[in-house]
Amino acid sequence: MIEAVRKLFRNTLFRLSLVGALLTVLSVGAAIYVVYYSMVSTEIRRVDAAIEEEISQFQDIYDSSGQKAVETAIALKRLPKDIDTQSDDYKTVYHGNAVRAVGEVMNLRGATFEGLYLVQTPGYSEGNLRNSTGEQTQEAEIVLPGPEGITYKRVGFSYSETRYSNAEYINRRARGITGQLLLDGEAVAAIIVARDVEAISRAGDQIAKTLLKSLALAAFLGLLSSLFVSRRFARRVDAFNKLATDVRAGNLDRRAPRNYSEDEMDMLAEHLNSMLDHIDRLMQAMRYAGDSVAHDLRTPLTRLRTRLESAAVELGDTPEADILFDAAGDADELLATFDSVLRIARLEAGERRELLKPLDPKDTLEDLAELYEPACEDAGLTFTFDIAAKTQILADRGLLSQAVSNLLENAIKYTPSGGHIHLSSERGKQNRVKISIADDGPGIPSFDRERVKERFVRLDKSRTLPGSGLGLALVDAVADLHQAELHMDDGLGKNSLDEDVNRPGLKISLIFPNVKSALPNKAMTETTT
Repeated sequence: MIEAVRKLFRNTLFRLSLVGALLTVLSVGAAIYVVYYSMVSTEIRRVDAAIEEEISQFQDIYDSSGQKAVETAIALKRLPKDIDTQSDDYKTVYHGNAVRAVGEVMNLRGATFEGLYLVQTPGYSEGNLRNSTGEQTQEAEIVLPGPEGITYKRVGFSYSETRYSNAEYINRRARGITGQLLLDGEAVAAIIVARDVEAISRAGDQIAKTLLKSLALAAFLGLLSSLFVSRRFARRVDAFNKLATDVRAGNLDRRAPRNYSEDEMDMLAEHLNSMLDHIDRLMQAMRYAGDSVAHDLRTPLTRLRTRLESAAVELGDTPEADILFDAAGDADELLATFDSVLRIARLEAGERRELLKPLDPKDTLEDLAELYEPACEDAGLTFTFDIAAKTQILADRGLLSQAVSNLLENAIKYTPSGGHIHLSSERGKQNRVKISIADDGPGIPSFDRERVKERFVRLDKSRTLPGSGLGLALVDAVADLHQAELHMDDGLGKNSLDEDVNRPGLKISLIFPNVKSALPNKAMTETTT
């Protein structure tokens, strides 16, 4: 699961689509926030401004007419807008006991008006917040200085009207300003002027929920669209990757799929196919030239060797005959070198790939072990083998035999007398098969192990021995044809401070892939979804 997520995030188009989705989410969030700010914040600021103005008016009324005038003003503000000015309620406010009138007017409609008030002295309190319960919901904030250093603070609180059981009167939100009324510079009463902002707060809550839902929906849809676009794009890119893998393996008949939509990917497929057609023509021309050269050179070289051997036989047992026999041997080496170069070129071009088939290498390896064990005994070497049963690889039996033979001949050639050579095969992880030839000879330094795979490369220590430097190059070509890995490590020997016995040995391994993963891809069609 984790690897699948990592692979998904390595997809360039998915990342770009995800960035686009993120920008969309941010845009939606910004738009809804603007709506929230316009509808809620603007209304809250209007309420705050009205409260600040109103509490200043109360202080002015108190300074000019006293506390009862403030109570009367509060009662008047709490009267319904459509009240009859000739009613008893209206007259009571102006002509009755002002303190009692405030409470009676508050009872007209309870605490559901927009304005909320409370005037409190050491002896009593009046206002429609008098019988309410609730708690402060935000910290008090100093908003403006009062007379002679007295400050007014803005507070947010919830309140409940205890005379009603209706849910509409429970835990309603409000915000207001609290401060003190002054007389001759001394605080004589505390006052709260507030507004019921439950409707505004509910609207804000609804907008906030809408914002979260919209952001979640936009993020979800953005992720889905990113997955859809990236997977659709990835399928076409995977087709190109498979094409490149097959062409690299020598299958020059592969072509990129097209849907003929004339979009960028379709045009890329067209250009790739044109390029592959051109490469295929060049490879056919090179193969024809190589075959022609091989035919034209092999025949005269063969005749030359035959004539040299015939002349040597006619001369009999003479020094001149020995020279001719040596020349014939050089001609044989030249023919072998030429054949090896031509064989490597054909392997690298992908020839014989169609001959690869699933097989158990056990029989082939046992035949080679039986063949080379006497050669090792003649060279004074110990030969052992350990070949696993019931393994399977996708290979050509002849090429496999040739590659392992080259490695065994190199081990016999470079391992000093008294040494040890070991041939083994084993099943590894993911059903991969590892075939190894290890010895305790001088080995190959780690910095030269890649270089010796090249053609005609011979290390200084091996130049005194016969060879053309094509053995490992041929093995590498065979490994590449089989999609196998060619690894070199230290072998069976041990390092020593004494240069005469410093023989780490060499272990060369051919690691074949799982048969299912090594099977050729199905032929590509000319159309794709």
